[in-house]
Amino acid sequence: MATFDHELRLVLSLAREAGATALAYQTGGADVMQAQDKPDDAGPVTRADTEINARLVAALKAAFPADAVVAEESPDDAAAAAGVPRCWYVDPIDGTAEYARGETCWAIQIGLCVAGEPVLGVVHEAGAGRLSWGICTPDRREAFVIDDDGAATPLRTSARSLAELRLVSSLSHASPKTLEVMQVLGIPPERNLRLGSVGVKVGTIARGEADLYVHPRSGTKLWDTCAPWALLRAVGGAVTDLWGHPLVYDPRRLGHDNGLVASHGPHHAEILAAIRPLVDTWYRSPHG
Repeated sequence: MATFDHELRLVLSLAREAGATALAYQTGGADVMQAQDKPDDAGPVTRADTEINARLVAALKAAFPADAVVAEESPDDAAAAAGVPRCWYVDPIDGTAEYARGETCWAIQIGLCVAGEPVLGVVHEAGAGRLSWGICTPDRREAFVIDDDGAATPLRTSARSLAELRLVSSLSHASPKTLEVMQVLGIPPERNLRLGSVGVKVGTIARGEADLYVHPRSGTKLWDTCAPWALLRAVGGAVTDLWGHPLVYDPRRLGHDNGLVASHGPHHAEILAAIRPLVDTWYRSPHG
């Protein structure tokens, strides 16, 4: 039985080192961060993104030479990952827009898939002083959050009812579709928490601070979701596309083209049913 203890110890250490580097660059200001826009409107990238990407990829390849590693700032490696049983997905800084603005809602994410299934995830919110990890296998499901003092607390989703749902949505990429979701589910504005980073948003669900995250369009990638997926599923949460299908982790197709729904779990099917008319409308539209 694989416990993934060795992988977890290494990845926690790597995440802490990467977090320290990212914070040093962030506090150094714009000249140190060297933020610039990627081609094709792919969002911003900073010096920290590229340097942390290179360090994490090199460390994982050295530690696990038989594994594949696919990372946001070196996506060309994905071609060599096809068919490899174990694949790491790395986002050196998820929420770069918020990071570059000096905010705290960004994360370093390292996830491991085995046979296309996320089994281990580490999400390090260095700016917020929070390091979360989860292992999700048929034999082991557990997740913890570690604070700056080293204290570990088990993660636990909320027990809120469908009428009490708290939403978490994008800070930098607000969508009118989010308002439609809120109207259908009866979620008032005061129960909509806006944050950057997929990992940060999913982390709020894993801690019970929010219950639902709907990404109503394409745009997220495998490295955005692998680590948070393992984290949330380890504590009983649910992650699917907008139609309720499982997310597919195949390096030959890096994007989640059918959106994303993450929830605290017990009402996932009801949420999907409630938003289905919206989803059908969005994907009939040429702009959906």
